[in-house]
This record gives sequence, C-alpha cells and structure tokens, in this order.
Amino acid sequence: MAGPIAGFLVAIPALFVGLKLSTVIPVERGFGLQLGEPLIFQLVAWLVVGHLPQGQDILIHPVGLAAWFGLLVTSLNLLPIGQLDGGHVAYALWGPQQRTMAIAIIPILLVLGVIGWSGWFIWVGLASLIGVGHPPVQDPETGLGPTRAWIGRAALAIFILSFAPVPFYVR
Repeated sequence: MAGPIAGFLVAIPALFVGLKLSTVIPVERGFGLQLGEPLIFQLVAWLVVGHLPQGQDILIHPVGLAAWFGLLVTSLNLLPIGQLDGGHVAYALWGPQQRTMAIAIIPILLVLGVIGWSGWFIWVGLASLIGVGHPPVQDPETGLGPTRAWIGRAALAIFILSFAPVPFYVR
C-alpha cells in the first residue's frame, strides 16, 4: 500500500496548489475534453475556489491536472481486481471473498462504460487477461493485525475518494 498512499499524499497538496493557480471561466468558453471529479477533487475545489455559480467552470492549471491524473492512476490501481494493489488489499482484508468482489466490479465497470466512459471496457478486458482473483498466498492463516487492517481500510477510503465513475467526457 505504500505506493498508492504515497501517490495520494503527494496528489492532495498538488491539487490544492493547482486549484489555487486555476482560473474560473464561463462555461460557454469551456470546450473539449472535460475531467470527471472524484469526491476528493470536489472537496478541495470547494475549499480552494468556493461555490461556483451556475454557468462557471474551472480551467485547471497544469499542476492541478497532474494531481488529477495522480488521483486517477491511484483509483485505477486500487480496483479490487487480481494483481492490482486493490486486489492485494481486498484479499488481505477479506480473503477468498476478494474474487467475488472483483467479479461484482466487472458488470459495474461495463455499465459505467455504456453510460459514461468507454475506457472502462478496456479495464474489463485487462481484468479478463490478468484474472480477477488473487493468487494463493503462502500462509493464508496469518492475520493482518490491527495496524495493517487499518491501512487496508485507509486504502478503501482512498479508492472511494479518488474514484471518478466517468473520468473523461466531451462537452
């Protein structure tokens, strides 16, 4: 979990700086590719920029864009599928039930691919290639301990905060 936690902890201050350097523009000037907003992005934007009036949008500064991509990569890595870090965390927390969780994620991603971002189809394809289940471990009887279980739950929180159901859309 060191990688996703470190990435998240670097992305948050960068997001604050990037949003502080960003510009609020009228929506009619906005065009092209729009970014989805994970929960943490919405919270930081509200803290830094405040409430946006109807018809206003944020033209994000490159530092904020880098932070947004960091959050995207973190959320993708924390999907509870196979050999992704999220698969490792889910297996550590819930054992063989991780496979059930991963199988449940596949139709969710397919629905998100139909109604939002077609890139989810690629992730479903990758999941079918790498497998959804976690490989067996050498000592399945050894428990996590309270500190590692807390870290696993923190990883779940990071996933929820950084996940954007529709990461990209065109306006």
